[in-house]
Amino acid sequence: MATHQPTAAMPPMMYGTAWKKERTADLVYEAIKAGFRGIDTAAMKKHYDEALAGEGIRRAIREGLVSRRDLFIQTKFTPLDPTSPYSMSDPIPTQIHSSITSSLTNLSTPDHSPPYLDALVMHSPFPSIPQTLEAWSALQSYLPDSPDPSRRGKIFRLGISNVTLPVLHALSSSHPAAPPTIVQNRFRAAERNWDRDVRAWCSSQQGADVKYQGFWTLTGNVATWQREGGFVQELAEKAGISKAAAWYVLLVEAGVVVLNGTGDRGHMKEDLDAWGRVKEWRRSEAEGEEGWEWCWERFKGLIGD
Repeated sequence: MATHQPTAAMPPMMYGTAWKKERTADLVYEAIKAGFRGIDTAAMKKHYDEALAGEGIRRAIREGLVSRRDLFIQTKFTPLDPTSPYSMSDPIPTQIHSSITSSLTNLSTPDHSPPYLDALVMHSPFPSIPQTLEAWSALQSYLPDSPDPSRRGKIFRLGISNVTLPVLHALSSSHPAAPPTIVQNRFRAAERNWDRDVRAWCSSQQGADVKYQGFWTLTGNVATWQREGGFVQELAEKAGISKAAAWYVLLVEAGVVVLNGTGDRGHMKEDLDAWGRVKEWRRSEAEGEEGWEWCWERFKGLIGD
């Protein structure tokens, strides 16, 4: 199914807002100021403050840093969560509609009415496949192709997080016209060996433009990029970037959309600038391209690509 996306494309690195608490608005504003154009949040108060994420976005828009159409804004519906904006005693479709209505209000902007979401991600499957499929059917009513005029076009992409391959198969087979186009999972060796089976599924969905988003990519892999990954250190030294930024560059090159949750304003800019620094090294030094290939082949060997 075409996404009919009229606005910003999903950037290769998005700003993650989990666990920012009262700093959320300031950090989202600073992230946009540093150059981030993708914001990931969620409608669950336990780990996110979606309303403050919206406040930071609106501040950046009011100051003329960006417009709504420059940004890829993504939030989540969280099943079975007492901190989310719905009643857990309501039917699943009602829970979803309550959550989305709240998210559209929290993430509205002064320069675009009515509000819309570039993406809505189901934070996890429900405990059973039938419940998950029921939720997915409700989410589809917000897509551009929906027959429901009151909801149509309020969301442009649907995704699912913390998901396994059997659930993806169930969703894509039951809803072939609107399968997940975002899969957001932990990207670690401990998680099904770099989540190889799920990443392979994403790559196999020809024509669906499925994006694999990785979280915990940095903090969940410290031993790899900080101590064991000699190729990461090599890339960092040659390109003049930090090892964390070098790790991010390799992830993006592998097709992983990185969720970056740094609270350091300097790191925001450094991480976003890393691609340009690597390209400059590859282009300007005689052995730059050969050095890049050496690092890249070892990284691919590590994650199984």
